[in-house]
Amino acid sequence: MTTSKMLGFLIILVILVGAVVAYSKKPKSITTTTTPTSSTQTQTPASSTSPAGGNIKMTNMMFTPSQISVAKGATVTWTNDDTVTHTVVDDLSNVGGPASGDIAPGATYSFTFEKAGSFQYHCSIHSSMRGTIVVK
Repeated sequence: MTTSKMLGFLIILVILVGAVVAYSKKPKSITTTTTPTSSTQTQTPASSTSPAGGNIKMTNMMFTPSQISVAKGATVTWTNDDTVTHTVVDDLSNVGGPASGDIAPGATYSFTFEKAGSFQYHCSIHSSMRGTIVVK
């Protein structure tokens, strides 16, 4: 082998070894951990429990919250925060649930639940508005 070929071979070998060493020292993955100094979280439950009673808003063509649990003997109050008239009517009118009649915008309707059970209700004007009261 000639000196120039040997020198070329050594140069290529040095370059390859350098590339392998550089690649092996490169970090494979970086893990970053962030610790907040202060954190406050507020969660709104899908349903709420209130032994003293409950409040439901009629807004954006929905009952909010759509389900609550109350104790037997508790009063639930619906407030119409919408711009149109709504009603609160028990799906099974023969079980002694709410039957409000028209509730004008800004008005309220209250009903005291004397029986335990699950009461599904709706707005008789807007059939897509539905809710449930669970009485324990």
